[in-house]
Amino acid sequence: MDTTHHGLSEADAALLAMVDRTQAVIHFTTDGTILQANANFLAALDYTADAVIGRHHRIFVDPSYAASPEYADFWHRLRAGDIFTDQFPRLTRTGRRIWIQATYAPVLDATGKITRVVKVATDVTARRDAVESLAEGLERLSEGDLTQRLPVSDIPDLAILAETFNRTSGNLTTLIGRVGKVTGAVGSISSEIRDASENLSGRTTSQASALGQTAAAVEQLTSTVRSAAAEAEQADGIAQRTRDLTEGSGAIFRNAIDAMGLIQQSSARISKIVSAIDAIAVQTNLLALNAAIEAARAGSAGRGFAVVAQEVRQLAQRSSDSAREINELIAESARHVENGVGLVNRAGKDISTVFEGVGNLSETVGRIATGLAAQASTLAQINDAVSQLDGLTQENAEMAVESTNAARLLSGASETLSREVAQFRITPSDTAGLGGHPYLMAAQ
Repeated sequence: MDTTHHGLSEADAALLAMVDRTQAVIHFTTDGTILQANANFLAALDYTADAVIGRHHRIFVDPSYAASPEYADFWHRLRAGDIFTDQFPRLTRTGRRIWIQATYAPVLDATGKITRVVKVATDVTARRDAVESLAEGLERLSEGDLTQRLPVSDIPDLAILAETFNRTSGNLTTLIGRVGKVTGAVGSISSEIRDASENLSGRTTSQASALGQTAAAVEQLTSTVRSAAAEAEQADGIAQRTRDLTEGSGAIFRNAIDAMGLIQQSSARISKIVSAIDAIAVQTNLLALNAAIEAARAGSAGRGFAVVAQEVRQLAQRSSDSAREINELIAESARHVENGVGLVNRAGKDISTVFEGVGNLSETVGRIATGLAAQASTLAQINDAVSQLDGLTQENAEMAVESTNAARLLSGASETLSREVAQFRITPSDTAGLGGHPYLMAAQ
């Protein structure tokens, strides 16, 4: 195996040369004193070799950290053989901070004794700055600041992250702008819905109250009409019975008229008989007068016969007087009977008119009873319909109250969403072109 003049193989020498060429390398004593530094390290920290050799490592760190127990422990552990690989902040000659990805490792001699500490590092400031910029952007994004845009790094993988972040922030800005406008529209709509729901609830409640009163009135009217129908039915029965009674009374009146006619005929016959009696009494009186004359001519022999003739004459005279009185009474009775017949006939005509009126009244009451029964049935149906409508209106009133509560919840949620959206900070130009009717914003 070929070796160099330092006792290293050709492969080891090539490896060290490659590390020295690509990495920043610095050597320290175990207490941190700088032994040597390659060109990459010196260029990264803006130092010359003369400015750093013989000085302590602390010239590359923040003074407060250099004076801390943590820094002392760091070198204590290196002397004990620990190895550190991490990213470390370091200060250049001018005080500018850079970041290095470094490995601190002790170097052992052939006996295993630590003779020095070597650091192999790479300047990762650009990467670190890009990561910190991304972290800061994400932090501000988490706080709702969407105005942050990251510079695009020259490092390809970090450039992708920066571009993705910027694109995401832009998309979120546009989205939040639209959400803000939609939230405003939703707030406006929810307010209108809430107002409309409250108005509807009020009107529905009033309508329910009015409908309830209407239902009560219809129920009362139905009850009244039912009572009227029942009374009309009773009146119809009374009218029917009255009609039957008046028809019977009509027959009685007709019989009375017939009886008066018979009485009138009997009076006429009696008058004739009395007239005959009166004629007989006149003849008897004449015969008695003739007998008295003949008795006077007979003298004493006819004296008894004259007394008898005188008595017969007196009886005949009294019979004639009685016959005249009877005849006068019969004439007077005939006149009364005739007047009675006239009155009965007129009363019969009036009663017939009354009977006809009672019949018409009975028919009218029957029609009224039928009509009231139909009205009662119709009102019962109306009452059922109004009761159903009242129930539906009550349900509508409850739904209106629920709708009002939902609208209030929607309005409250919209206000909450508006407050949440307001936490995001965006520039007005990011929402340009989102104009239009606010109710249409959700479709954009």
